[in-house]
Amino acid sequence: MNRRRFLQTTSVTASGLLLSFSVPARNAMPAAGFSPNALLRIDTDDTIRIILNKVEMGQGVWTTLAMLIAEELDCDWASIRVENRVITGPHLDESIFALSTGGSDTIRSEFDRYRMTGAIARTMLVQAAARRTGVPAAQCRTAGGYVLAGTSKLSYGSLASDASRLPVPRVGLRARKDWKLIGRSPLRLDVPDKVNGKTQYGIDIHFPGLLTAVLERCPVFGGEVRSFDASGALRIPGVRKVVQVPGGVAVVADHTWAAMQGRKALLIAWNFGEIKNPDSTELIGQYRQVAGQPGIRGQSGGRCKPGMAACRRDF
Repeated sequence: MNRRRFLQTTSVTASGLLLSFSVPARNAMPAAGFSPNALLRIDTDDTIRIILNKVEMGQGVWTTLAMLIAEELDCDWASIRVENRVITGPHLDESIFALSTGGSDTIRSEFDRYRMTGAIARTMLVQAAARRTGVPAAQCRTAGGYVLAGTSKLSYGSLASDASRLPVPRVGLRARKDWKLIGRSPLRLDVPDKVNGKTQYGIDIHFPGLLTAVLERCPVFGGEVRSFDASGALRIPGVRKVVQVPGGVAVVADHTWAAMQGRKALLIAWNFGEIKNPDSTELIGQYRQVAGQPGIRGQSGGRCKPGMAACRRDF
């Protein structure tokens, strides 16, 4: 595999090796500057931390992306720790390192990047072990988070500081036949924290002055509020204000429970407009009626039929 352009920033800290990386996707044009898209950190206690720029929303990317790095890093899976957080520092572009998830493209876009990062880190650790022991790097091998150099067995954490001082090496990726993790289904890394309540969601965030609002929406699409009585809602302890908004009424309160109780106490008269009292049978009948009418042409261009007739081969 041809070497891709890397930005590697290593630093020696009390924790060990800090490795940031950016690997352009295959066939990507060289950019004027590079910005890290993930961070791999190996602590002196052999903990391996992978900080991701993809948000775990139940689709399993925390585990899968960690597997990609671990496959090439050849580490102990139990030593992996994964987290999402905004990364700051003199070598990092926060506008690029934004937490995001969308388009079902996490693995498609990151498959080679993350494996390459693990391969580079493993090679640097092997080189560090070779320098320390005097055993040629070609005669060293890795297994379960250790470098085996002759009679020496050196943990990744013990080599982290030395490895951080080395230049970026040229590396290749393991062949599919040599994969040990990719293609398997290990226990997901995000599940324990979700089960024990440690995971923080947006709804868990609180800061001074934060209020909660809930909406009572019109039960009919396109309907509006004709009038409402907020007196009952305002008697609920914790309710601050009741406000009419397009399509409904909002109850603003000190916390979720008060807001929800205030919403239950609202008295609202709705204007359903043309829909009146729709039901599924009525709507299906309307759909069938519309389906039997001539459609509306949204766009017309080109000469499809002559073009198809002139084709030498149909697919």
